[in-house]
Amino acid sequence: MLTAETIYENHCPPTRALAPFVYEYVYRFISIPDGMTLVRDMPLRIFSSIDFFPGDPFETRDLHTGKTLPFARCSIRGPRTFTKYKIDLRGNFRSFSVRLQHGGLYRLLAIPADELRDQSVDAMTVLPAYFAEIQAQLTSCQDIASCVALVEPYLLRLAMSRKKEIRPSAAVSELVSNIEGTLAPSSIRDLSDKIFLSRRQLERNFIREIGTTPKLFSRMIRFTHMLKYKDKFPDVNWANLAYEFHYADQMHLVRDFREFLGVPPSRFLAEKFAF
Repeated sequence: MLTAETIYENHCPPTRALAPFVYEYVYRFISIPDGMTLVRDMPLRIFSSIDFFPGDPFETRDLHTGKTLPFARCSIRGPRTFTKYKIDLRGNFRSFSVRLQHGGLYRLLAIPADELRDQSVDAMTVLPAYFAEIQAQLTSCQDIASCVALVEPYLLRLAMSRKKEIRPSAAVSELVSNIEGTLAPSSIRDLSDKIFLSRRQLERNFIREIGTTPKLFSRMIRFTHMLKYKDKFPDVNWANLAYEFHYADQMHLVRDFREFLGVPPSRFLAEKFAF
C-alpha cells in the first residue's frame, strides 16, 4: 500500500480588506514515492476556491463518465455537492488554494456560483492575462507566506474593481449566517421568514451567490460539521452522531452519506478522500 507523506500543510487568514471575499489560504506539499500513485476521491465541498498547482501535473477523472479532465495550472472551482472526481497524484504535488467566503465567487469574480456548481474551469478562460501573470510568478514560491505575498495584491486590486460592479444581497448573507448557526435543515423556512424579502426572491439570490438552494447548503454544512466532529472524536458511533447532529434517524444519515460521498458510513474511510 502506498504511503504518501504530507511534507507541509499550512493555513492562514487573508488581510482584513479581503475578509469579505476570502475565507483562508491553504498551502500543501505532498511527496509521492517514485513510481507510485496516490489516489483520492474528491468529495462534497461547501466552499468555492481559486486553486494554483505549481508542482508536478496530476490526473483528474470524472467518476461517472471516466473522462480525464485537462490539467490546469490554475482552476476556479464552485461548490461540489457530491463526490464527482478522482485524482491521481505522482511526484511532488504542490498547491496554493484561495478558499473563498460563501458568496465570494460571485463578489470577487462576478461569476454566478450556480454556473460553477460541481464544476472546475481553467482560470485562463476567465481572466487569462491576470491569472497567467500570477501563475508565472508562483512557481518560485515555496511556502504559504511567499504565496500570500504574491497573490494578495492581485486579489486586492480585483476586489476593489468589483466593489462598484457587484452588489451582493444582504439578505443572502443574513440567511447564510442563520444557517451556520443551526443544524437542522428543516428550519430553513423559519429562518427565511425572519428576513425582509420574498422567499422566492431570496432563494434566487441565494442560488446565484452561494451556488445551491438554502436547504441543500444547510444539509452540506451539517454533514461537513459532522465529519469534522467524527475526525476529532473517532470513537463516537454513527447512531450517536445522527442524534447529535439532528438527523431524523440513522437511515437519514446513511442517505446523506450515499448522496454526498457515494458510500454508506460503514464503508467510510477518511483517507480515501481529498478533503
